Amino acid sequence: MGERTTRRRRWRIGELAEATGLTVRTLHHYEHIGLLAPAVRTEGNQRLYDEHDLRRLYRIRALRDLGLSLADIGHMLDDGSAALGDVLRAHRGRVDAELERLGRLRLLLDRACAQADGEVDPDDTLATIEAMSRVARRIEDLEKNGDAKDDDEARWRELGHELRACMDAGDAPSTPRARAAARAVMARIRAFAGGDRATLEALARLRRVDPPKNLAGWDPELFRYLDQALEGLVETEDDPC
Repeated sequence: MGERTTRRRRWRIGELAEATGLTVRTLHHYEHIGLLAPAVRTEGNQRLYDEHDLRRLYRIRALRDLGLSLADIGHMLDDGSAALGDVLRAHRGRVDAELERLGRLRLLLDRACAQADGEVDPDDTLATIEAMSRVARRIEDLEKNGDAKDDDEARWRELGHELRACMDAGDAPSTPRARAAARAVMARIRAFAGGDRATLEALARLRRVDPPKNLAGWDPELFRYLDQALEGLVETEDDPC
């Protein structure tokens, strides 16, 4: 009985690229970073990939479709102790954070579109959009640095309730009670801005031209009352609150 030989299928780099829908350049890059190396090379230095390489490449593509970085994929495939679930959960956390960021961006764009569609001067519209962007960046910075507090919304509701009580009672914004409530709000605004004058100016502009419709119980009418109360305060710092 003659000797039986088994020949395993081999793919040249062009064939592998065509079979997987990738480019030769991408496969070169994967090899350069150590993510996918050809099984063998011919005497003419041509790359040849085998079935193991093909399976690895399909796994790489599947994990890339999930948005994982090439570094994470390489670590996962090469380190037998790397738990797939742990890597995927960590990536899911990053995706959740990005979705939250995009949600805030969508709200910002909605407000910017509303401003642009109004019959206002283009320079005023751009100034308002800039103010929105500055405040949004400040919120992101606070969250990134861990400075955002869980009770922030509750405190804003409490301050709004105190000021609204003055407004509903018919108190003029210049009355001592209204001014005391406004001072407490001003302190909160300054704490949020971190003493940055540009952020304070941005907040003041948004209160005037684009106040939130419902922010922790605050509405445009309450913001107008706040600004009227703030106008009557004599502040040595002369902050634009």
